[in-house]
Order: sequence, then structure tokens, then C-alpha cells
Amino acid sequence: MEFGKLADISQVNWSLPSDDKGNESRLGKEKPHTLYFGSPAWAVKHWSGKIYPKTSESSEYLHFYSRNFNSIELNTTHYRIPTLENAQEWKSVVPKEFKFCPKLHKDISHDRVGLLDKKLLGYWTSFLENISTHLGPCFIQFHENFSYEEKILLFRFLESWPSEFRLTIELRHKSWYQNGIILPALSEYLYRKNIGLVITDVAGRRDILHSTITAPWTMIRLIGNDLDPSDHLRLDWWSERILEWTKLGLKETYLFLHQPDDIFTIEFSMMANQIFKDKGFAQVPHFYLQEEKDLFSFMPKE
Repeated sequence: MEFGKLADISQVNWSLPSDDKGNESRLGKEKPHTLYFGSPAWAVKHWSGKIYPKTSESSEYLHFYSRNFNSIELNTTHYRIPTLENAQEWKSVVPKEFKFCPKLHKDISHDRVGLLDKKLLGYWTSFLENISTHLGPCFIQFHENFSYEEKILLFRFLESWPSEFRLTIELRHKSWYQNGIILPALSEYLYRKNIGLVITDVAGRRDILHSTITAPWTMIRLIGNDLDPSDHLRLDWWSERILEWTKLGLKETYLFLHQPDDIFTIEFSMMANQIFKDKGFAQVPHFYLQEEKDLFSFMPKE
């Protein structure tokens, strides 16, 4: 089963946690803010006839993806470190403001030896250099069994991380969030290192949902549920929270929008577009449908 997925979401408490009191001091003062929308993939055939022309080849998908979304949660890099040729090809088809946010390779994030392997980290950072100006914050998604007991491994990895590349970490074990003791101290450490902390909002793991900002940017992974009414509600709540953070000095928000099998990601993203525009955000990513249709016209008929 996918991380945090529930078959029945009817009893989920979707409320967001109260804002971390340390955010104000860590963010400083109000600055210009950039809002990024992204999904975990661009090679999605379901989007043919939505944001991709029906006649388009898969090799053209990134071009059309980047004319709608302005970032991507680059999950493919979790399984394979792209070549220089891959990076050059990707950069050649996206607009100058587009950002790739790569997930660290699993041989680093899911391997205790890999976390401390400087040679492997060197291969990874070479790829980051190849992405150059199109690089957003990358993120390391630790295994859900990676607990606070392994904190020394975490800190050794973070101390070895080259500061010229922005990093955000995703911790999935409940021990990092329990009792309100560990997270505050960890947050201050990450703030001093200019490292972000991923916010993951998913139905079955409300225990790891937090509202802590440790860098001038934040990365939110919002996992929807086939356009359930709660998806709209959560987008609305997050738009309000992010708006509050922009007033405290948040510079960038990377909102990665997930739906099961990516089928309704475009509809979810269009929903986000309308909600964030209504809240007064500037330069909200816009979605260009191949045919003018109602937001929910792609929904299956009952």
C-alpha cells in the first residue's frame, strides 16, 4: 500500500496543526513570494487531451507539462541518477523559470552505508550541477523506519551535504514528531543549516503532519483522494496558511499535488489555481486545457 493511503477516509480529521511559533523568528520579514505548483511525474498518458495534445508524442510531454506547471517533484531520480545528456535535454524544453526538485537516489536515502558514501554523493551533486539554473530545492525522503534512534546518521549526512545546493528532508517515522520535544530542537538545527523540512499531508499519517518552516522556502506534498470534497477543503486551508507565511517572509512555496495514479492531478491543480487566485496570490500557475471544458468534465460518469 502507498504511504499513508487509506481505503476509507470518512473519519479522517483533516485539520492543519497550529502554526509553529518559531516560524516568525526564522522567516524574518515580508519578501516577494513565488508560488510553484508541481506533480510527481510528467509522463502521464491520462493527461493526453487535457494539457497534452492528443497527437503529442511522449517525448513532447515535458514541453507541455512545463507550460502549465512551473516545477516538478522529480521522483524518477530516486531510482536512477540522470546523465548529463538527460539534464541537457530537459533544460532545453522548459521555460527559464521552471524548477526541477529532484528526490535523492534511494541508494543514499534508504541505505545506511549510502548516507555516508561520499563518492555516491559526488555522483548526485554532479547531476545537480548539470541542472544548473533550473534546480529548485532537492529533497531526501527517508524510509519510514528511519527513526530518531538513527539521529547520528542523519546529522552526519547533513554535515556532509554541500551548502551550495538547497536541501529539504522528509522524515516519515513518528518518533521525530512525538511529544513536541525533538521537532523544535531539530527545527533550529535545520534553520542554522538552511535546510528545509518537507510537509506531507496524507490521509493515513496525520501523526507526521506539521507546520514548521526552517528555510526561506517550504515544500508541501499534498496527497489528494480522487477529488473527494476534502481535497478542496485542504487546498483552501493550505492557501490561507501559506498566505500567512508569505507575510512572515516566506520566499518560495513548492506545492506538489498528488492524486491516485495521477489521473485527476490536472483537475486538482486547476482547483488549486482558482483557490489561490481567490486568496490574492500573484502569478499563480495557469493550466491550458487542449479543449475548453468544465473543471469536472473529466470525472467518470456514475
